[in-house]
Amino acid sequence: MTTQWLPRGRFLVGVFLAGLVGFLASENRASAQAQGKFVTQAAERLHKAIDRANSNGYSLHDNAFSIGGGWLKQSKKNWILLFTKTLKAGQPYKILAAGDSDARDVDVEIIDEDGKVVAKDADLDATAVVNFTPKTSGKYQVRVRLYDSRSNAPCVCLAIIMTKEK
Repeated sequence: MTTQWLPRGRFLVGVFLAGLVGFLASENRASAQAQGKFVTQAAERLHKAIDRANSNGYSLHDNAFSIGGGWLKQSKKNWILLFTKTLKAGQPYKILAAGDSDARDVDVEIIDEDGKVVAKDADLDATAVVNFTPKTSGKYQVRVRLYDSRSNAPCVCLAIIMTKEK
């Protein structure tokens, strides 16, 4: 009797584990697929801000890195470094950030080589805009924070840096 139950028991445990793995894999895949819509939502908000900046003479840099983003958890304190960019003294820049439809407040700040905040948008809005003209050329960090979101949900937040030709 024991010898007959053991193979059948192993088979059932194997079927159960295979089903569990399949279920977990489909859940992870569904979550990953669902994040795509949040990227689209954040990009749509950012698109509107870029269009406004274009109408004011700002554009993306040719052949240069300009955009960053991530899946951010809400935090009142934590800033997320997206990228470091060399900026020229006297050149006007516009840094834009936007979150998906669950984002209520996205902030962006610019940090100089000494670690000092030189520009910041901390307004209560799902889109942040910073106009910044550096006094000195150098490397500057662009950081974002998801300050508030619907139901404390993590959100896709994107940021972009544009320049205005003088």
